[in-house]
Amino acid sequence: YKDQHIDVATVQKTKPGNTVCGDGHIVFQSSAYTICAVIDGLGSGKGAHLSAEKAIRAIQDHHDEEAEQILERCNQYLANERGAVITLLRIDYKASTVTYSNFGNIGFILYHPDGTVEQPMPKRGYLCGRVQKLSSEQFRYKPGSSFFMYSDGVEQLPKVREYSATAKAVSEKLLNGKFYSQKDDATLMIGNFK
Repeated sequence: YKDQHIDVATVQKTKPGNTVCGDGHIVFQSSAYTICAVIDGLGSGKGAHLSAEKAIRAIQDHHDEEAEQILERCNQYLANERGAVITLLRIDYKASTVTYSNFGNIGFILYHPDGTVEQPMPKRGYLCGRVQKLSSEQFRYKPGSSFFMYSDGVEQLPKVREYSATAKAVSEKLLNGKFYSQKDDATLMIGNFK
């Protein structure tokens, strides 16, 4: 996914032996903002896949809302489902900010060109329609900043310096990398700000 502000590359792998992936992801781009999310449906197989798909639908239906509100919509859509963990980013181009909203163990790291790093702690738990206390954090980004977002099926993160190229080049490297568990679904998303 690319526009004049950001390149985003994503690799998703299905747990060996399963026919569908229990992870999901979405990148929604507009002229003013981009929404990026990685979702891990609880467990694996069809039930996990259905939960991930419901969260993606919530994001598609409500992409124009604030990050916390979108996460609340995901929670509502997941009522009576197995549940999911989600990290969602709302990237505002005018303000040069990334708003991070999370529930569960989807990792996120924001790297800045000066070498500083933002790595908020994920909130414990999962979304399934129960009332939850949701929150968000906001970070500024600069041209040359990049981020990784990843589900727990990613066992090892690539070196960030090797992944500051175009989305296409990054995708090819990620696809063939040895970063993924053979015991779980895995999703790895990398974004590079221009």
